[in-house]
Amino acid sequence: MLGRALFLFCIGWAVAGCSSDPSEGPFARAEQKVWRTVNSSQRGADGVLVQATLRTFAYEIASAYARAEREGLGQQQLEYRIKRTIYSYVDGTYPPEDGTDINSLYFQYLVYVNPSFDARNPLEKQKFDNWRSQYVRQLVDSIYDRKFPILRHTYNERWGLTLYNRLVFTVYLSNEESQFKPKIADVGSRTFLVNQRGERFKASGLFNSYPYDSDRPEGAVLDGKDHYRVFFPNRKDDKKTPIVAPDDEYFELQIEGLGEEPLRTLRWDLPLEYPKFAKRKLPNDEEIFERKEAERAERKAKAAEADGK
Repeated sequence: MLGRALFLFCIGWAVAGCSSDPSEGPFARAEQKVWRTVNSSQRGADGVLVQATLRTFAYEIASAYARAEREGLGQQQLEYRIKRTIYSYVDGTYPPEDGTDINSLYFQYLVYVNPSFDARNPLEKQKFDNWRSQYVRQLVDSIYDRKFPILRHTYNERWGLTLYNRLVFTVYLSNEESQFKPKIADVGSRTFLVNQRGERFKASGLFNSYPYDSDRPEGAVLDGKDHYRVFFPNRKDDKKTPIVAPDDEYFELQIEGLGEEPLRTLRWDLPLEYPKFAKRKLPNDEEIFERKEAERAERKAKAAEADGK
């Protein structure tokens, strides 16, 4: 989840149209293009701005590449970060009504692999850890399948538009150009996913309509900037039929009763189209180390030359 410290940065992009910095690296520029693809915004007649980021798997991957590029990391460290993102979803705690097929890997293991699993038994715990690691490793391997681009609309039935079968949105709010201070403490319960058939679905979470307590807005009313996160399991009540089907052409996020607008609608056209990376992988960690050592030696030599003059 984006930290609140990044909120100003994201809202700035929304207003400025996410302009590219020519000094940025290729992965950072690609991330900016992806950002424009997964974002939708609306400023009402009351001046209140709503901007929502659909956190697709491709967006998470693009963001991980851009951060690794800025920090000078290698491919192994990048893949470690991608795995941590995957673990954050597969290990998450979700409401049981979401359905056993899309709950945490731990719950799946109990239901489908070993119903008598005892986490207190070291050998059984090791088997589970190996099974869990294999799932994550296979998913990361699928990212680099050479038959497909790194950034794409679908990776498998659970990852792509969705993160572990959940449509995940971070919604940013700003009233800096408005005199209205709408109530936002319960805005998650007034945020709905609407598919192209006009069916509306509530957000699912452990803290009212929010995934976790930390995902709700900080303030009870909007005074400046704030944001919240919502999850929508991509399953109808039958636990089988997807809300947003693979061949759907669009879906919407609707927010009721925010400010003076009775209904705010944000839309995403499908399939999402992503830019192609110039390179598929970063240099490996050994290459990064050798490059940094060479740069360090060059700086040391220049300093010694300067001292000798």
